Amino acid sequence: MLLLAAFALIVIFRLPNAWVHGRFQAEEAGVFLAYAWHHPWLDALFRPFAGYWNLAASAATVLVVQLVKGGILPLERAPYVTMGIALAFQLIPAVLILTGRAQWLASRLAVIAALLMIAIAPATEEVFFNVLHIQFHLALCVALILALDVPCRRATRVGYGVLLFLAPQCGPAAIVMLPLFALRALIDRDFGRLTQLAALAAGAAVQLMLFYGPSPVLGQFLDPASIAAAMFVRLIATPLLGIGFANRIADAIHASQVAGGTQWWAFVAATAILFGLLILVAAQRRDAAIWLVLSALFLAAISFGVGMIVVYPADLLTVVFGERYNFLPAVLLGLALVVLAMRPGFSGRPIYALLCALVLISGALYYRRPLPIFAGGPSWPAEVVAWHRDHHHPLALWPRPWTADLSNETRPCSPPGRDLAQSTDPRYCESGWIAGFYPR
Repeated sequence: MLLLAAFALIVIFRLPNAWVHGRFQAEEAGVFLAYAWHHPWLDALFRPFAGYWNLAASAATVLVVQLVKGGILPLERAPYVTMGIALAFQLIPAVLILTGRAQWLASRLAVIAALLMIAIAPATEEVFFNVLHIQFHLALCVALILALDVPCRRATRVGYGVLLFLAPQCGPAAIVMLPLFALRALIDRDFGRLTQLAALAAGAAVQLMLFYGPSPVLGQFLDPASIAAAMFVRLIATPLLGIGFANRIADAIHASQVAGGTQWWAFVAATAILFGLLILVAAQRRDAAIWLVLSALFLAAISFGVGMIVVYPADLLTVVFGERYNFLPAVLLGLALVVLAMRPGFSGRPIYALLCALVLISGALYYRRPLPIFAGGPSWPAEVVAWHRDHHHPLALWPRPWTADLSNETRPCSPPGRDLAQSTDPRYCESGWIAGFYPR
């Protein structure tokens, strides 16, 4: 309990101004809360957005709107409900590590290192205490369940099953790991693994059959070399060398690409060699390392290659652009390093212990220097005061220039057209949200 409390405090104080001023983040209120404000709750709860259903974001914002309109919750305090819900989900991976069974968790030092890998990973503040990104913390739970032993207690097995079923309802990241669960169930030939596979598959089926669909700004398939270059910057340079050095590498890669040079291929080759060696080392034992490494690489390849909204090519290499896509693969690779550093009888333990130390030092150095757009923002109570004077006032969100339309006027939403930049729909409509990515 003390370690869980310490983890919670480290997470909270990473962005203290969010708790001081009250924060809704970007689409959390600009899309989900605003849509729930203007539309019937059932419509808002079951609306797919950007091609998939995000149950956590929809349900939490619908709850807030119903509480506010019912006079139970003052609008000034509304952000603390969503922040509290998101923080509770952010603690679940820590609970799994603190209560799960695995050889690498036998050492208290390994447990502390694993918790810090999650709490202070650099360039990941975007996923902290907002309901929009509960999906990433649930996907982390899915990867941890894959890496942990099957629990003995029935209640714990049921709890794992609930998480596995729920995670795909909040986003596609958890679905990416479905083949790994099938592979582990085949290798282990364990009934517990089969039930885990069944729970995740059932959740994936609900998402894919009822809600999942195409989005005009997602599914832009990038070439493998560009994906590998992005992986070097985001998953190797950033955690080991820091954001500043990683950005310099990103600039060099982009300059080489624009000039038609070949220098950037060295980073592509380095990515293939380093991760190839990591897979070989992790696969030498039947422990958690190989499942964590494979989960990280699967998620990185899909996220960087298909999942990111890339308007400008340089965005793929920019560490602080789309921080949410850094979170899962970076954390899972950090946890894999912890497993390898604790592997008994393994001659490479000192090397991986050193890598763990470098990752944690990098995270600690940037812990008090989060990206400015997430470190501070407008005061929500002050915005609500202005809104009370004029209900057409767009409430400013974090980061600027995001706003939430909580006016008394409801405008219809039209499907995205051929010219994605020309929609005049409000931002809570998918067409209006897409248009916001393009310069006017």
